[in-house]
Amino acid sequence: MKYLVPFSLMIVTLITFSLSGCGSDPIKPKPTNSNSSSPDDGHVDHDHHGMSGQTDMEKMKAALAKLSTEDAASAEKQHICPVSGKMLGVMGTPKKVDANGQPVWICCDGCKDKLLSSPDTYLAKLKKE
Repeated sequence: MKYLVPFSLMIVTLITFSLSGCGSDPIKPKPTNSNSSSPDDGHVDHDHHGMSGQTDMEKMKAALAKLSTEDAASAEKQHICPVSGKMLGVMGTPKKVDANGQPVWICCDGCKDKLLSSPDTYLAKLKKE
């Protein structure tokens, strides 16, 4: 009889953990903030969730694989969209735009107008990185 209460508590604890888990799921990746957007960043009108389940680095590598070897190396070296601040490739294949005679990689077509309206601002950001 003296083992009944501790045994019962152990059973209740095991059932509770088996039904609710311990708060972490090793199979599902944790969401990243790279897919979040705010109305001010110019990325409201398209889907950022097309390649869910991958890390940002995996998304970048997959997107850059669609470019020529030379363009992929150039985009990977730049790494970040100067307009949105997002890693290139996390939203699909990055776009190359000529800004004041310099090739600049952007994450999506939504960044093109901002880049071209103020190229010096965004070229300066690339020089800092």
